[in-house]
Amino acid sequence: MSALAFQSSRLFTEGERLPAIKSWLTETVWAQARYQQSDPEQYLRSGEEAVCRLEELIATGAQGVWDELQADSPQAPTVKEWLGLDSPLPLITSRAAVVFDGLSLRELPLLLKMAEESGFRVKSARAVATCLPTETIHYVDERVIGTRIGPSQLRGRTELALKNVEAFYLDQPNARHAFPVGPSLLIWSTYPDRLFADDNARNEALFTNFHRNYIPTIWKYTLQDIPRGLPIVVTSDHGYIFFGASLEATRDSDAPELLGQARWKEFTPDEVLPAWHADLQILPRSHTAMLRGRLRARPQGTSSRKLYQHGGFSLMEVLVPWIELEPR
Repeated sequence: MSALAFQSSRLFTEGERLPAIKSWLTETVWAQARYQQSDPEQYLRSGEEAVCRLEELIATGAQGVWDELQADSPQAPTVKEWLGLDSPLPLITSRAAVVFDGLSLRELPLLLKMAEESGFRVKSARAVATCLPTETIHYVDERVIGTRIGPSQLRGRTELALKNVEAFYLDQPNARHAFPVGPSLLIWSTYPDRLFADDNARNEALFTNFHRNYIPTIWKYTLQDIPRGLPIVVTSDHGYIFFGASLEATRDSDAPELLGQARWKEFTPDEVLPAWHADLQILPRSHTAMLRGRLRARPQGTSSRKLYQHGGFSLMEVLVPWIELEPR
């Protein structure tokens, strides 16, 4: 058995298996020690192989885990709460929230390393369930401002100004803003999503480039430019599933067809949601269905060849980092 394998016996106890999976992901699969001892591509592939095996186990013998993951989403901390956007008055002490669009648990060890090097104290670092479906505008709606808009539209919003929060949107890795002293800050970087969404995102070497070049750059122009003294949370709106060779489900399923070969679909009010399906997570409240686990949708065009995809209901898409930092 691989040293990274999840103990299958831990899938039998309802209420304990999701916490066990979170700990396994952060402390074993995407652990700092393993990251430091591996080159990025080997770290990515061996970790994804372990997650793939677990997701196939869940699909065949522990499907209740998916429902526990869905139930965990509304319990997760939010940027809205962190910045006091849902409180009657502005926060007495300013804070900062940095959202790296598309950041995953794979990046957790590097983020913690850079936090240490940048002079931050890590108050806590954990995996939390993001919004469902795992899409950016839904995250802005549910976890930030209560309106389904893109993050580029957050700057200047009255709802933020009333709570003494100023928003910034970085559409390039080296985009730079002069963050003001005084208000709370909401900083949204389009990376890594913009990198992984590119049509050229078709090989594992991209992951190495992202870790060695892009993450240090976006960290420099976000975290290191925030005025000193602010408590900071670093998080993400969604993660990514990685479809390298042998890292997708091989069983036949009509679930992708039911969603139009997409990883998720929001049905119109006059459309009927699919009936219960072993490979679909059904969200009746939002009239949405999502592909579970390692099934791969095959949309038309070049996007079908991308190795990095999101929008579905897998561990690596739904569980994202939540890192709270304090100045030393």
